[in-house]
Amino acid sequence: MIQFLVQTPKNNEVDTSSFSFFLKKIKRTLKEEGRWLISIFIVGAICFYILFGMLFFLSSILEDKYGIDGIIKGLILAIPLGALCLSSFITGKKLGDDKNAIKWIIFSGIFAATVAVFGICYTENLYIFIAALVICGIGIGVALPSLDALITNGTEKDERGTITSIYSSARFIGVAIGPPVFAILMKLSHDILFFSVAGISAVATVLVLFFIKPPKLVRTDSLFQKVKR
Repeated sequence: MIQFLVQTPKNNEVDTSSFSFFLKKIKRTLKEEGRWLISIFIVGAICFYILFGMLFFLSSILEDKYGIDGIIKGLILAIPLGALCLSSFITGKKLGDDKNAIKWIIFSGIFAATVAVFGICYTENLYIFIAALVICGIGIGVALPSLDALITNGTEKDERGTITSIYSSARFIGVAIGPPVFAILMKLSHDILFFSVAGISAVATVLVLFFIKPPKLVRTDSLFQKVKR
């Protein structure tokens, strides 16, 4: 239906429908802005890796260790997700256009999640784990709309769709690998699992602090014109 019913708008300046142009567009964008964009992709993937991995872990221990299943387990899992959704909603409503401020909001959220995961390394108490997961949810919930805002405000309209698509794909790589990796590490030990997760979260914190440096102003020279030349 897309092939036959969706018509590509005609552009007299350049053939934007060609795949070669699409590849040139991605290549040039990543060459010029790759350092902070790729860092955002990695941080987004790490956030979802931690979130879905820890939810998988919580679901597993609730059922296997504590015998909690069904609706009750679902309600418990909804607690950290509710914290994430609420913090994400509030952050999205309050975010401005100051990219430097947005960067520090991301840093604060990831740092809070890192501290929470480090706290879990030293205990197997269920209540502490749920509390730490709530903090993780809040931190990740604060970071995600801020990462989206940086991509939206830091890239041209012409290239925004492509970059957003790559970013979304990167995030869902984290979703996909979180549960299976957690399942493997759970068989080793509690310490190995959560020290590794804390280390990965610390990597995300470092990436935000030192590598996410979006341009102060969106470039005015259109990427379409650059590629055409």
